[in-house]
Amino acid sequence: MKPFSLYRDAVRAKEIVTVLMRHGFGSLLDQINIPASWFDRFAPRREDPHTPWTRIRMVLEDLGPTFIKIGQILTTRPDILPPALIDELKSLRDQVRPEPFESISRTLKNAFGDELEKVFSSIEPEPIGSGSIAQVHLARLRSTGETVAIKIQRPDIKPALTSDLEIIGWLARELHERVDTYRPYNLPAVVDTLRKGLLSELDFEQEARNATLFNARNPHPEKVFAPSVYKEISSRSVLVTEHVDGISPDEIDAPSDIRRSLVEYGGASVFHQMFSVGFFHADPHPGNILITPDHRICFLDWGMAGQLTKRMRHDLADLLAAVASSDVERIARRAIKMMDSNRMVDEQQLEMEITQVLDRYGGELNLDDAGSVILDLIFVFGSNGIDVARDYVLLAKAVLSLEKTGDALDPTFSIVSTATPFLTALTKERWAPESLFRNLVWKLEESLSCLNALPADSLRLIRRIENEDIGIRLHHRGLEDLNRTFNRSANRLVLAIIIGALIMGSSMVITTGVQPLLWGFPALGILGYLISMVFGFWIIVDIFRSGGHR
Repeated sequence: MKPFSLYRDAVRAKEIVTVLMRHGFGSLLDQINIPASWFDRFAPRREDPHTPWTRIRMVLEDLGPTFIKIGQILTTRPDILPPALIDELKSLRDQVRPEPFESISRTLKNAFGDELEKVFSSIEPEPIGSGSIAQVHLARLRSTGETVAIKIQRPDIKPALTSDLEIIGWLARELHERVDTYRPYNLPAVVDTLRKGLLSELDFEQEARNATLFNARNPHPEKVFAPSVYKEISSRSVLVTEHVDGISPDEIDAPSDIRRSLVEYGGASVFHQMFSVGFFHADPHPGNILITPDHRICFLDWGMAGQLTKRMRHDLADLLAAVASSDVERIARRAIKMMDSNRMVDEQQLEMEITQVLDRYGGELNLDDAGSVILDLIFVFGSNGIDVARDYVLLAKAVLSLEKTGDALDPTFSIVSTATPFLTALTKERWAPESLFRNLVWKLEESLSCLNALPADSLRLIRRIENEDIGIRLHHRGLEDLNRTFNRSANRLVLAIIIGALIMGSSMVITTGVQPLLWGFPALGILGYLISMVFGFWIIVDIFRSGGHR
């Protein structure tokens, strides 16, 4: 964080540090460059008997809605976080007190302005749902009299999120640079993922596009659907959808045949999203699903959706086939092919850890274990330097959520029987003669294009060498502390020069007697002295703070 940002967020930063100390992380804080004013160095440190992962979960709960949401998003990163921490974070739930309607109405007024009363004839002040980012109210459209649901973003949520993310990012960088134990987890990258995920969920227009896209690609709207979106009156901070009357799958009281049919076409819809379309709801747990009175399934909350290209779906099918056959070498090769980077991988170590994962399942694997196995394997891939696309993680979580929801409706539900037809269709599509011929034509076109461009590219390279236009760029890592120290020293030097110039200028003004006067001296000169004194005091405090607690 920049110095002024650091002090601007100091109150919140102190609160975060206090909560960390309360849960036994005081010794960890001593290892990073935290300003002395953020905590009392002489306060007794509490030793918490819980595991570190449990304490992290308790810290997030104590710090409120923003951090609870962060913990929920972190559950989508089992590729870089330990399974024990992921399991703890799964227990986090939104337990957020709703904002008073007088406060939440500020967002509505900002979104609609003077048109608010023209759009809605009435808005229920009591929300029907409340989360960390938004809450939902019922309203009635003035034009049609239809009842709609309005998802309204909490006021000032974005500045609060930005402030918290800046502090968390700063702490993550300090931990990554100074504490070797946490370096393998690449915490700055985790925070970057958090930032993208949270900012994406703040954009309700994206959620509207996701829901609309699902409805457009959904082949069975008579069985499964998403609430229709009123795009013309929705915005980034307000989402207006049709109101769907229904109950959670956990609460349904229906005959076993109806429950079984709900599971069948609900599961078929999820796997159709994954393997046929490549666009799927990333969290189909009971809280995001409604069963309507006419026994249709409604998928709510499209803020988080996964996207799988055709190649990604083919790679996933190959990985599942390798897992089902317990072929360790094939799993390792498939993982390396799926990685986003070109870094070197210790294949022997990778195969050993994959074997350990498969052994935990007794060597008898099938699609019923797919979600759990993929999540475990993704962590193994990540710990061995294989960064796979986040959408694979979302898919594994979606499969696990589907399994839990299916079991709640029908204990005899089997993912195998539901997913097999879609995997079979994907395999047939992949190896169909017309698909193979089309891929062959594309490869030939690509090869011919590369051959055609090769002479021009070679000539361009030779000319750059002749013109000495090619250089080598070197980047030395591990100089972060030196850079920080240099920047701080340079800032102090610049500020000292400004102070000197202010003092000299003020002294010259004092001698002129220019109006207006203050205590018999020119006010402009006295103001220059005061500014110089404030800047000088700030430099002294910064010097003491930078080395005061080390």
